Amino acid sequence: MSPTSEIVARLDWIMDEATRWGPAVPVAVGFVVALVEAVVLPVRLWAKGAWVAVVVLCGIGAVAMLRWEQRAAYGAAADQRAAETTALHGLWSQLDSVSHTLSPPATEPPEANFDTIDGGLASLSAKVATLNEQIAALKAGAVGRTVDPETATKLVGYLRQYGNYRVVVTCAPSDVEAYSYANQLVGILKAAGWDGNGPETTVNLLEGPMMGVSVFVRDPSAPDAAKILIDGFNQFNIPHQPGISANAAIPDGATVELFVAKKP
Repeated sequence: MSPTSEIVARLDWIMDEATRWGPAVPVAVGFVVALVEAVVLPVRLWAKGAWVAVVVLCGIGAVAMLRWEQRAAYGAAADQRAAETTALHGLWSQLDSVSHTLSPPATEPPEANFDTIDGGLASLSAKVATLNEQIAALKAGAVGRTVDPETATKLVGYLRQYGNYRVVVTCAPSDVEAYSYANQLVGILKAAGWDGNGPETTVNLLEGPMMGVSVFVRDPSAPDAAKILIDGFNQFNIPHQPGISANAAIPDGATVELFVAKKP
């Protein structure tokens, strides 16, 4: 501990003691003055003794009353601190419950400490910081896939020059983000003059979530539309799964299916 810290600690102790015993000073001064007067002023010895006894009893009563009031005040302050600490702990529990509904944080915050109000405030600050990280991660993950307007315009122009092909766009069921992305792809195909159909929901053809669009055909060696789409995706940096996969569920050899899986 540095000398400055020791001095500050000593000053804090002196201030605490002054606060604690300060109200007793006037009582002590009054007691001393009354005791002196009781000894000096009366002429008779028995009178001196009587006055001294009265003064001593009054002083003892005053000190006892003062101490009782101090203890009552300290007890009330302690109860208030306990109530505040309990309230802080309750707030921390609520924040912790919210935290458990989000993705786990990258680093765990230090253990909660509610032995003091300062410790409770520090625990709450750490929990809020963790929640901010989790919410930021949630926002980052909530950004949906999309083709920006400039790229969409370029892709439309690229596809239009190859004529009209039939494409069915499908997506994972019960997934709003995948449906929205698939719907945009349908709009791009129709704007290019292609026979874009969908979005239709289908069972997952691939295992697990994927960011890119998957291209399915009945016969990988047959449709030109699949190769045109792959070339367009490559040219305009649209995420897709490499290659063309066969799917016997496609009804004819000329149809291409674009499947949008659930986002990772």
